[in-house]
Amino acid sequence: MCQWCITMHIVKKFNLKSIIRHAKTMPSAMLSLILWSAITIWATIISKNIWVFLCAIPFIIALTLIPLKISKMNNDISQELLPKYEKVLSTIKIGDITKNMLNQKVKVEGTVEKIIYGISPKPTVKIKDETGEITSLLIVPLPENIKKGDRVALYGVVSKHYKYFGFMGIPKLWEPKIFGIGVIKL
Repeated sequence: MCQWCITMHIVKKFNLKSIIRHAKTMPSAMLSLILWSAITIWATIISKNIWVFLCAIPFIIALTLIPLKISKMNNDISQELLPKYEKVLSTIKIGDITKNMLNQKVKVEGTVEKIIYGISPKPTVKIKDETGEITSLLIVPLPENIKKGDRVALYGVVSKHYKYFGFMGIPKLWEPKIFGIGVIKL
């Protein structure tokens, strides 16, 4: 099958609604698409050569489709793991999560204190209960009905959050965070 046919098949799988949701929940991917589209248009105007634009079209399409595909794969992983986690995990208090629990599966219930869509295409959520608060980096966007102040159940794996650099940093200066595979509104 030709490359163009494969690209069109992939484009048809994603409807406009999913592309708009993706743009809202992954601002870094959207900004990258806008930036590279603007550079392509600028280069075409400056060079007065339409081939610059035509050659860039597959890359612009890829900047749209690759993050969509990764997002879909992460959603599939979340949909597969979430029921398994729901069956086997009982709720623990956030204050009970320690460095000794590294790489353990957990379920916490609490209130969404903060939702951050930053440079990372994955949202960071701060959850709080009566014993403390914890940061979670999710592999999927939050469901549309979850917002700040909602009570949620968060499922994931305890991982390291370095105090000064997030994902990397000074070895001894880290605190637990949850690498979240999914959130359910309570």
